[in-house]
Amino acid sequence: MSELALIERIASRTRRRPGTLLGIGDDAALLRIEGTAVATQDLLVEGVHFRRETIDARDLGHKALAVNLSDLAAMGAEPVAALVGLCLPPDAPGSEDLDALYDGMEALAGRHGVTLAGGDVTAGPALVLAVTALGRALPGVAPLRRSGGRPGDLLCVTGALGAAAAGLLLLEDPGLGAGLEPGVAEALRAAHRRPEPRVAAGRALAQGGARAMIDLSDGLALDGLRLARAGGVAARIELAALPLADGVAQVAAAAGRDAALLGAGGGEDYELLAAVPPERVDALRSAAGVPLTPVGRLERGAPAAVAVDAAGREVPLAGLGWEHRV
Repeated sequence: MSELALIERIASRTRRRPGTLLGIGDDAALLRIEGTAVATQDLLVEGVHFRRETIDARDLGHKALAVNLSDLAAMGAEPVAALVGLCLPPDAPGSEDLDALYDGMEALAGRHGVTLAGGDVTAGPALVLAVTALGRALPGVAPLRRSGGRPGDLLCVTGALGAAAAGLLLLEDPGLGAGLEPGVAEALRAAHRRPEPRVAAGRALAQGGARAMIDLSDGLALDGLRLARAGGVAARIELAALPLADGVAQVAAAAGRDAALLGAGGGEDYELLAAVPPERVDALRSAAGVPLTPVGRLERGAPAAVAVDAAGREVPLAGLGWEHRV
C-alpha cells in the first residue's frame, strides 16, 4: 500500500473533535489549546514493549494511545489531540489489522474527546508506534508535578495493582491461571493489553488538592522512588496496604512470586500515585470516581523509597519495576 493510500485510509477512520480545527491531511494540525498546553510522547516498539503474539492489533492501538493519556492524567490535564507516528516492518500487518489498530485508538480517543489529528507513516525494521498526546491544564488549576509532595503526605493509588503484570504472566504461560474464574483471568489479560487511563480521576485529584502525582507505568516501587526524588523526600510504602486486583495473588503463587512485590514492581498498571495531605484523602476518595487507597506516606529524609511488610520489616525494592537501558 502506498503512503498516500494508507494516510487516506487512516483519515477515513477518525473523527475531528472539539479543540482541533484541522486534522489529518495537511502539513500540520491546527489545535485550539487555551491556557497551559501539556504534551507527552511514548514509543511502543515491537520486541521491547510488545509482541504481536500476545496482543492483537486493536488492543495495540488502544494501548499506544492509553499510555499517553495516562501521562496527561498524571498532570491533571484534559486531553485534546494526538499525533501518531507509525513505522511498518517488511512483515507489516495486513490492511484489516491496520484498520483494527486505528479503530482501537479511535474508540479510546472518542471516549476522552481526543482527535487523532495527524502524524507520519514510514517503513522500517520493526513495528513502532510513536504517539504524542496534547492537552490543556484545567482553568485555574496548575498541572500537578512529581515534585510537590511534602513530608506527612499520604501516598494514594487509584484502582488496583498487579493486574497487568499478572495478565502478562498468563499470556506467556496460560497454565498459571488454572483454578481462576474465566472472567478473572480475562480481566487480568485485558489489564495488560487494554489499560484504561485514569483521566477523570487525574482531573479530580488535581482539582481536589493532591500535591504531586505520577502514573504507574513502571511499577509502584520505581515510580514511587521517582516521586520521592523529585520532591526531595523519602517514600515509605506499606506492602500490606496494596490493593491487589482479583486473581493477582493466585497467579503470583502459581508463578512462585510474592503477590505484594508483583503488585509493587510489575508495572504497566497505569494507575495514578498521588501525594495527598491527610485531611484531603476522604474528600478526594469521594471525588476521584475510582477507589483511592493510601499505601504509604512521604517522610523527611534522603530521597529514597522503602517498603515494609505487615510486621514493619524493610523489604528490598532494588530491581523492581521496569527501567529501560539505552
